[in-house]
Amino acid sequence: MSELWIIEAPGKARTLEGILARLGLDAAVQATKGHLLQMPESLGTLGIDKDFHEYARAPQDLDLYKRIRTMARSASKVIIATDADSEGDVIAWDVAEAIADIQPHPVRVRLKGMDDESIQEALGAATEVLKADAIPGRTRAIIDRMIGATFSKPGVTVGRVATAMLGVVITEKPTVWRLNLSAPAKDGGRPWLTNVDVKPPMSLSDARKLEKTAFPALSMKSSDHAVSQPAHMGDIIVRASEELDMRPSETARALQRSYEAGKMSYPRSGSRGMSPIAARKLKKILQKSGYKFNEESVAGKPESDVHDAPYPIGNVDVTNNPARLGEDEGVRGLVARDLIKTGQKHVKETADSSKIRNHLLSEGFSPEVAQMIASLNWHREQGPRYPGQVSWSESRLEKRNQDAVLMESIMKAGLGRPSTWPNHIESFLKRNLVDDDFKLTEKGKSWLRQSPRELINPKLSVAIENACENATANLDVSGREPWEVLAQKIVTALPGNIQAPLVGSVENVQSRPRTDFRHMVEAGIDFDSLTVHNAFAYTPD
Repeated sequence: MSELWIIEAPGKARTLEGILARLGLDAAVQATKGHLLQMPESLGTLGIDKDFHEYARAPQDLDLYKRIRTMARSASKVIIATDADSEGDVIAWDVAEAIADIQPHPVRVRLKGMDDESIQEALGAATEVLKADAIPGRTRAIIDRMIGATFSKPGVTVGRVATAMLGVVITEKPTVWRLNLSAPAKDGGRPWLTNVDVKPPMSLSDARKLEKTAFPALSMKSSDHAVSQPAHMGDIIVRASEELDMRPSETARALQRSYEAGKMSYPRSGSRGMSPIAARKLKKILQKSGYKFNEESVAGKPESDVHDAPYPIGNVDVTNNPARLGEDEGVRGLVARDLIKTGQKHVKETADSSKIRNHLLSEGFSPEVAQMIASLNWHREQGPRYPGQVSWSESRLEKRNQDAVLMESIMKAGLGRPSTWPNHIESFLKRNLVDDDFKLTEKGKSWLRQSPRELINPKLSVAIENACENATANLDVSGREPWEVLAQKIVTALPGNIQAPLVGSVENVQSRPRTDFRHMVEAGIDFDSLTVHNAFAYTPD
């Protein structure tokens, strides 16, 4: 064997093997099947000592751990090509440590797509495997486990993100009802459109009445260039919910299957921009569609974004209704359709809506509702056509899917990450903490009373996330791992009502020595002899 490539998802192995063969590389591919090492799934035992060392963290599949070491012995070179995100960086470092005595200098490759061109680009940007890259993911895992184990109680699951989502619901008061309004244009052109969530001072009965109200003709007040950004994974989840009636997990799986088959770029991206290279790729893909597309009009991504916004790879059908193409092709088609607009230049015209207030007052609406509707952004677009374009629309009251509404709310609050959004959304809704329009149920009220007030505030969750991602420099580790030091630093900076129980959960747990799993494997020592659990599962926070 010349090279050994190590990836995460088994579904990518065959695709990657074919690409490597076409590139003339003699290589074998082995998947880690998620995290190579993992803490026990159950929170019954915290498994973290007073030094914030995860002493219960162990290989989730001993046979797989052994196989990777065996394959590494036969390889002239090891390339670790796990996902280019924080979890992928954790796995990459775990793999590097697992084979350090066999292959001390593995190469880190960050894949952004499963096509020949993307693999070549990734190889050209290969680096060494860095421990520093694993710090955010390892730190977050320690803190999230401590929060869950410390504050959860029978019947009430507390989590850094999950509990903050409860806070988003009670503060933002999301609603499934959205009112889309249309007013005629004085110039006889496209009508003016706007939309608004049905919230106070507007009632649902007000919304139903507004849906049937004839609005006065409006004239243009101003115009400006319209900017349409590429959609990131959260935006795609919302769109697929509304257009294809797909649950977040269904959309995530469809994107992942397309990615593994080499038909979609890396899907779990939080970027709403593209590099010039990705934009040029997109142009080649979409130029056959018959729609205008200029890659220079596509919004660029900042350097801090590792991935481009997701985009299809290979031929894609933008002419057929995505709802008729099945899940995988339907999502690819929806993404492609929306991306066409990002490469076009449109003008956004804004209406003078001042006369709407008096008109609605004359129709019997309250001054508060009349002012609310008059103050909305009444607009229309002028420019090239694009798939799914709605130019002439009538007023309509719609009931949206809860998962789409909740997805928008947690994105606005900055909660979670692309890789965990689907799980958080569906887990929250399955717990029946809210009714069909996000009003707290009795169970929800009980959870709210029994959850730490500080954790209900989404800002604390976001602050912890930011601290994990950014505070990785100048750590005085003194023989400890950097994620242990950073986790302790973050915990001791939390509000007292949160800090004290978290510190108390580990302060009496004596320091445990680090387990050398490489030595255990070579010596044939049974992991159970160290009271390490066998039942592990890959469950992102």
